[in-house]
Amino acid sequence: MRSLASVASCLAAASILHAGCSNSADSSILFGGKTGPSTGPVATASIPSPTERPARVAFISVCAQAYGYPHDAAQLRAAYLGYESRRGATNEQLSQIARDYDGAYTAIADLGSSSKATYCATTDGTAVRAELKRYQSGYFEARTASSPEGFDSTKLWAGQGDKRGGR
Repeated sequence: MRSLASVASCLAAASILHAGCSNSADSSILFGGKTGPSTGPVATASIPSPTERPARVAFISVCAQAYGYPHDAAQLRAAYLGYESRRGATNEQLSQIARDYDGAYTAIADLGSSSKATYCATTDGTAVRAELKRYQSGYFEARTASSPEGFDSTKLWAGQGDKRGGR
């Protein structure tokens, strides 16, 4: 159990260091004022900007209806705006978020049925349903990227040895 806690703390420290060492940030504090040349694009986790999240929620709402997953779109919109309000958005920001949401929603909803089906087909129906369930439960944060390799229990337990303490 102690090694699991140390792995979790190492992962947290690595993510903090990764966030502080991105190419777009000034890293002169870390390297004594000498920053090296950029080595090209670095793959990072996608964190939606405040303008991307309303469009994503609206996309899932419209496409869920296109896939035949019934839900109350107005209630989902209200829950999302409540979420943004709880995160500390000002009234001006909330009105902009609502405009972004409504614009994205109507842009997709106004497409013809075949165009909407084609547009929504960019995301698998099961993924749309899973996102819709997350949103209906009030969780609007972006999903964290999963590991490119699958879970392997032998890697997890490798090197652990018998640490039961004689039991």
